[in-house]
Amino acid sequence: MLVRQYPIPWMSAVLVLASAAIVSILGYLVANGASPTWYAGLAKPPLAPSGIAIVLAWPVVMIAIVAGALLVVKAAGSFREASSALGLYFLLLAGGMVWNLAFFGLGDAGLAFGVMTILLILDFALLREFDRHSRIAALIQLPYLGWLLFATYLTATLWGLNRAI
Repeated sequence: MLVRQYPIPWMSAVLVLASAAIVSILGYLVANGASPTWYAGLAKPPLAPSGIAIVLAWPVVMIAIVAGALLVVKAAGSFREASSALGLYFLLLAGGMVWNLAFFGLGDAGLAFGVMTILLILDFALLREFDRHSRIAALIQLPYLGWLLFATYLTATLWGLNRAI
């Protein structure tokens, strides 16, 4: 079976890249703006990573997310053809920002856990939509799914261990 190859729609690619950069910067600012004593004072669950581990892991995960979206744009040939998959991509980016605001901005692990649950559902839908356009795009989302599952564990256990937050 011959698969049609399209040139990458550059404006769509710029939108994918710019949205990821903006969300990453805003997420960093929210997390960095949180009280350092607040997070340090929380009881931590087993497997809680150090701050440096998160700083090192997050760019790898974000690169995989963006690369998958770019592969979808290229495989689809246009923003319109990829609109369902890209809509989920943008929702996941926005949801990640909402998680940051809930957890670090508001200090509400219960709300953050609710947001995380929605992110997991969205990510499964994103995997399905990405796979419609590119199997590779879907497969390289698996590190993000792993990250979300791990972050769900952390958020849930932080909430359980620190019910006052």
